[in-house]
Amino acid sequence: MKFIIEKKNFLIPLQKISSLLIRNNPNEILGNILIEIDQKNIFLTSTNTEIELMYKISNNYSCIPGKITVSGRKILEIFRIISEKSLIYVKLIKKKLYLSSQKSKFCLLTISAKKFPYFKKKKYKRKFYIKQKTLKNMLEYIYFSMSSQDIRPYLNGIFIEFKKKYIKSIATNGHRMAIFKKKNTKKYPKFSIILPRKSVIELLKIINHEKILVKILYDKNYIQFHINNIIFTSKLINNNFPNLDHILIKEKKYQIKINVKKLKKSLSHVSILVHEQSKGIYLKLKKNQCKITSHNQEEKSEYTFNIEYKYPQTLKLSLNINYLLDVLNVLKCDFITFILDEKIQYLQIEVPNKPELKYIILPLYL
Repeated sequence: MKFIIEKKNFLIPLQKISSLLIRNNPNEILGNILIEIDQKNIFLTSTNTEIELMYKISNNYSCIPGKITVSGRKILEIFRIISEKSLIYVKLIKKKLYLSSQKSKFCLLTISAKKFPYFKKKKYKRKFYIKQKTLKNMLEYIYFSMSSQDIRPYLNGIFIEFKKKYIKSIATNGHRMAIFKKKNTKKYPKFSIILPRKSVIELLKIINHEKILVKILYDKNYIQFHINNIIFTSKLINNNFPNLDHILIKEKKYQIKINVKKLKKSLSHVSILVHEQSKGIYLKLKKNQCKITSHNQEEKSEYTFNIEYKYPQTLKLSLNINYLLDVLNVLKCDFITFILDEKIQYLQIEVPNKPELKYIILPLYL
């Protein structure tokens, strides 16, 4: 195996796939990347056994095809320190990978490509295309509500559903929920999956708000995204996701318009003395005012700001401050709407210009 590559053409793909590398693992191969060469392209692949990420680079120089695995961390550090605009010469000789560029020379140990834990190549029977921007929105607006290590597998990821009339994604940890639901104007196949948390996080690093199409292939256990020169493959959570439509508030007894900047400012003040374990804050809404307080043992903080509040009743609610901040930080808007029903069972947050988004936060009982 032998090839020549420009630093800039190799370094960026290396950085993109290196996040999957597993360090200090008994299985050393999981810390390696797979390098494959053919007459036209260079392929870089990494995996953590749950996700596989492959990046294709056009090969503009003469080469000798082959494949090998090498430490991802070490080769990434080498390409970082090599001078900009440098040509790097890479060749495999007797199970060692030699890299040279100007005054620099490196020799790395390798592991056979046969030991690399590939995802089995398969023919997916189902495929469709979606705008990258749409896919980004379906994940970015709700991902923070996923659980991480819940005993209920379906909570440790994002539920994605395509139907004739709408596309939908839901994330919940049992104490809060985020929903993206948009009317369907395209011809998508009818299906639903649960994409694992790690896959969601890694996929968000790759996709952006461009309008170019992403090709999606899927079956019962796997899903594959083709994004520009990247092929992202993930295992799926094989579990049933419950129907949560009944949680949404239909009879909106209270609808309160809140200025996002003022709310963020108030939360930054009371967060200083918020209880470290419960992260609880108290909201009191009355007479065009919102008062937010927090306390930690014998310490207390309070902040009051004006709102449009037209109801005669005084409303009180206790919430996890981080849950509320997560919603505010992902939204780029001036106002949100607090929605409550007669029983004030939980807080529903909606965005005036984004009807596809809804957020639910269950109250704390402090």
